[in-house]
Amino acid sequence: MIAVALLAVGVLSLFGIVSLGLRRRAGGVLADIRGIALQTVIIMVVLIVIAGAVAGVLLTRGNEAVSDLERQDVSRVASDFSNSALCAAAGFTWVSSSTTCT
Repeated sequence: MIAVALLAVGVLSLFGIVSLGLRRRAGGVLADIRGIALQTVIIMVVLIVIAGAVAGVLLTRGNEAVSDLERQDVSRVASDFSNSALCAAAGFTWVSSSTTCT
C-alpha cells in the first residue's frame, strides 16, 4: 500500500518535471493540450491510489471478519431443527410420531 502511494507520488513528480521542461520549449496550444493531459493523468493516478486504499481496507476488514467467525464455536442441538430434512442433514434422527428431532 505504501509502495503504491510512493509510486503515485513519483509518477506525479516525473510528469511534473517533464511537463515543465516541455512547456518551456513549446508554447500556446501545445502547452494547453499537455496541461489537460497532465491533469487527466493526475486525476487517474489519484483515483487509482484511492481505489488501492479502499481495497486494502476491505481486505483487512474481511480477514478480521473471517477470523472472528472461525474462532466462534457454533454447536447445534437436535431441538433446533423443525423438519425432517434439516434434522437429517445435521446428522440427527427425525421421530415422525412426535415430530421431533433427536
